[in-house]
Amino acid sequence: MNSSIFRDWRRIGRRLGKKLRDGLNSHPVAPGLSPEERRAQRLRDGFKGFVYFDTFEGLETWQPQDVDPIQQPNQPLLIRSSGNVHNEDGPKTKLLLCHDYQGGYHDYEGVRPDLLESEMYNCRHLQYVDSFIYFSHKLVCVPPPTWTNCLHRNGVKSLGTLLIEPQTLDIGRLLTRTDGIFTVAKQLADITNTYGFDGWLVNVEQDAPEVDKDWSDRLVDFISQLREFVGDQKEVIWYDALTIDGYVDYQNGLTPSNRRYAKAADGLFTNYKWTDKKLAQSKLAAMEAAIPGGNILFGIDLWAQNTNIRGPSRVTYPPKGGGGTNTGLVGLFNLKAIQMPLKSKGYERPLERWLFRCRVRSRLDL
Repeated sequence: MNSSIFRDWRRIGRRLGKKLRDGLNSHPVAPGLSPEERRAQRLRDGFKGFVYFDTFEGLETWQPQDVDPIQQPNQPLLIRSSGNVHNEDGPKTKLLLCHDYQGGYHDYEGVRPDLLESEMYNCRHLQYVDSFIYFSHKLVCVPPPTWTNCLHRNGVKSLGTLLIEPQTLDIGRLLTRTDGIFTVAKQLADITNTYGFDGWLVNVEQDAPEVDKDWSDRLVDFISQLREFVGDQKEVIWYDALTIDGYVDYQNGLTPSNRRYAKAADGLFTNYKWTDKKLAQSKLAAMEAAIPGGNILFGIDLWAQNTNIRGPSRVTYPPKGGGGTNTGLVGLFNLKAIQMPLKSKGYERPLERWLFRCRVRSRLDL
């Protein structure tokens, strides 16, 4: 079967599955905030130290002098010792943790937190984490200074998120250039430096505009320019959603459909439905493309298994049980437990980076 036809049918099947799940589990949707209400909310959140952008207009008009000192962390990134932090035999596995907890920007994460609540996002084992992404469903999400301070004290890089969702408006503005400079890339780099964090996750989950034939080429240029602007000490991670042909089609590994994006960035954050076979194929693909194996981050989703709702299941790694509470099967912080089954199947050396996207019901250790 023609590969393009197969991709089209897979894309249709994924969308039908999502519509079926949404229909079976539908509930009334509260009306969203008006633009005026969003601006007022951003102002209130700014007094807590939170910075984010809902629109391209807000992002494009931001200036460094807009910053309030309470929104800036005061802890530089500490350099870890050259010793093997993970205490493993053989090559050290790198770990990136992606925060995604109830929309983010909670009061307890602010610079003037209220009394602690009973359920809060927690990361107690930062000695095992190399980088941390603060994720929220905003167009641009800047990590709160409380998080960046905590992470930097433990030698962990703090990353923000650029998120293009299916409902995001005016996505053509993402790739607007003036004299060869991408406006959004320049703004993101300035935001990184002003707010003292360490890079970006770039997540585009909307198909490219049909009228824009060179969208993918310019997007590769955008990633390269953002990476250049933020500098070698920071990171730009590409999420495995949009393919080089301009469609959202999760590859669950490194393939020709996302290779150019991965090569332009510092890393590829894969979708969560990969398999051992995909892992081996990605290793070979990385070698052929001269991409370091440590730049491919295989996602393990600790939460979003829809076993408690009706509709087609969403199975992620490991295939038997798939993520969620079953992630203990591979060992959350025992990374050697992840490597062992790969090695036992004949893999001489697995790819060196793993990514966990998790929600934990506990207290935040600041």
